[in-house]
Amino acid sequence: MSILTPNHHEAGKAIGRKLENDSEILNAAEEISEKLSCPSLMITRGEKGMSLYLSSNKEIFHIPTVAKEVFDVTGAGDTVISTYTAYHAAGLNELEASIVSNAAAGVVVGKLGAETVTPGELELSLQSMGSFEN
Repeated sequence: MSILTPNHHEAGKAIGRKLENDSEILNAAEEISEKLSCPSLMITRGEKGMSLYLSSNKEIFHIPTVAKEVFDVTGAGDTVISTYTAYHAAGLNELEASIVSNAAAGVVVGKLGAETVTPGELELSLQSMGSFEN
């Protein structure tokens, strides 16, 4: 296993407490990663975007959401993991693939129902993000 992708509710349940801020997200990621010997953890956080934890250097990146409007979150988690997997397999590192998957999820939550993101929509979403700083 190379990465787990729980949402913040699932991550909180895994350690037995609510996760309400960035510090608690980091602590949960460290605990879960150590317990399961998982090198990376991506915790999706709804309107707060996502957090990527890399156990190799105990570093966490908080990636803000790019969703302009949220109509339906159906399929957002599937979009995150499928986009991450495709882009990481294509050669992007964990952080780069997470940023792309966050942008893809931001597009699909702006649609009604379980929808997809087109390459053009993803490109526009990434362009609107500008540069990312931790």
